Amino acid sequence: MDCETCINQFELDYQFCLDPKSVELYLLSVKQLIEHSGKSIDTLNKKHIRLWLYYLSEKGYKPQTISSKLGGLKTFFTYCCEEGILSTNPAVGISIKMEESKPFYLSLTDLTKLRQLVNKRILAERAIIEVLYATGMRISELSNMRREDIYWNERTIQIQKGKRKKGRIVLFTKECEVHLKAYLDTRMDDVPYVFVSPKYADRPIQIYYVGKRFREIYSKQLGFRVTPHTLRHTFAAHLAQKGMPLEYIQTLLGHESPQQTRYYARLYNHARKELYDEFM
Repeated sequence: MDCETCINQFELDYQFCLDPKSVELYLLSVKQLIEHSGKSIDTLNKKHIRLWLYYLSEKGYKPQTISSKLGGLKTFFTYCCEEGILSTNPAVGISIKMEESKPFYLSLTDLTKLRQLVNKRILAERAIIEVLYATGMRISELSNMRREDIYWNERTIQIQKGKRKKGRIVLFTKECEVHLKAYLDTRMDDVPYVFVSPKYADRPIQIYYVGKRFREIYSKQLGFRVTPHTLRHTFAAHLAQKGMPLEYIQTLLGHESPQQTRYYARLYNHARKELYDEFM
């Protein structure tokens, strides 16, 4: 099987198992490796992979990015071995030394500052802040959220299509309910999406647009960096400080991968220690 056929077969077989963006990134890593080494899939070895990873490091890629690319290669080569395309996996045993960064999330004081800043802006932005913080959902999940997914009596939201196409139910607070209803009460349209694009009123709000507001407005005016994903971390950290077990938090976050588990275990322990230090 030639390289192109092998790559196409991987994409076809994994389209229902992984998020399409993940598949795209995995295959990009494979194509970049092939281009850099000048080798075909069946002639690649550990030396070629290590030389490519070293090249990425010299080009200034962050360790997290290089590790992600290596993870894509490992998934692809594991598939090739399972399908009998390769007899050995050239990526086995290769690892990236990662410097563990300190988990970052907002303190209650910084969260209050963010809320006060957004209070002066439009209702939709205030509602977005509360939904992200109260549910811990991803920005992509917020973009896809529909009105029919909200169950007001139970104060829950059904996330229909999360990462790797797994749905789940998340909770939201009374404060979130107030701001979300205040925003939706201003809507006179029948568009099914909870948050709509400022540019195209019949489409869901764009992930890029929300990220840009955080990056170019909130972060600059507050004097510290805040992103939609920061609120996801803050959601987890604040629940940890209130005593919720880690496994419950992970269920609400909707993830199962070992890498995510390790990160949120560190975040959990860090948040609990901060709470301990505050009272000692």
